[in-house]
Amino acid sequence: MNFILRGCSLRNTDWICGLVTYTGHETKIMLNSVKARAKMSTLEKSMNSEIVHVFILQILVCIFCAIWYTIWHSRTAESRPYLSLNASYTDDTAGYIFFVQLGTWMLIFTNFVPISLIVTLEMVKFTQAMFISRDKCMYSPATDTWPAVQSSNLNEELGQIDYIFSDKTGTLTCNLMEFKNFCVAGVAYGDQRDLNSDTRPQVTNVDFRDSRLLEALNSKSHKYHN
Repeated sequence: MNFILRGCSLRNTDWICGLVTYTGHETKIMLNSVKARAKMSTLEKSMNSEIVHVFILQILVCIFCAIWYTIWHSRTAESRPYLSLNASYTDDTAGYIFFVQLGTWMLIFTNFVPISLIVTLEMVKFTQAMFISRDKCMYSPATDTWPAVQSSNLNEELGQIDYIFSDKTGTLTCNLMEFKNFCVAGVAYGDQRDLNSDTRPQVTNVDFRDSRLLEALNSKSHKYHN
């Protein structure tokens, strides 16, 4: 018995008997495919958590108010006939009054949960995306390129970088990574390449030729020199 992989050619025989295996959802592509998770910022996660806490608080307040009203009704319904309390709950049990009042207090305290908060947050993010796409400070004159906002879900995460994961290069990038630019105190270094091999510092695996960085490091009078 032989196992024939996909793409093999049949030669030196007219026919074979075979059984097809690993098809459909059992193929390697389907088994390795993972459903993409929805991207959520730290602010959205915190907001969802706070909404759950507010909703739990609302339920607790409503239960307390319903219990308080049920006790108060049982004590004052007969002594205060001018309130007509028995007109609404004639021969009703305390449990029925409790659940009716629980629904009533839920309607009264329905504004506890900010329903329009998510809509307002999305409108703010959309407006931020418009400002980002028209930001002149992010415009690149060299390539005549304006910033393009592909998704506004992570606006508040911009600049909040904790980790950088880089995959193993070599398949498509010729195993070559170049350090191009970096920014310190609002000043971008790397655009100029005016240092030759004799004057620039000899740093392994980095070909950085911006003379402004070398001047800033050597000048003790520089405002950002420490």
